Amino acid sequence: MDLNSDLFKVRKKKLYDSKLIILDDRLHGVNDYRENILLNSISKYILRNNTMNDFAILIQNVIADWVDSVTYLKVYKSFTVQKNYKKVR
Repeated sequence: MDLNSDLFKVRKKKLYDSKLIILDDRLHGVNDYRENILLNSISKYILRNNTMNDFAILIQNVIADWVDSVTYLKVYKSFTVQKNYKKVR
């Protein structure tokens, strides 16, 4: 009997989870907000300035990380949802 045979059995992806993800049919596609959340929120008049446009692009990922942290907290306080669930409103 090998001691290492079932060592990483817990890390395997469960077939039931894969089936749920495949059968999950959403009405609308997912908006990739990481690329455009700040640029769509600010006036185009402000973004005409090259300095302001560069600054908006610079802090784009920081704003997206804030939104992701709120999603993480919503999942964290819900005991019925798995911890890596990404489809939270």
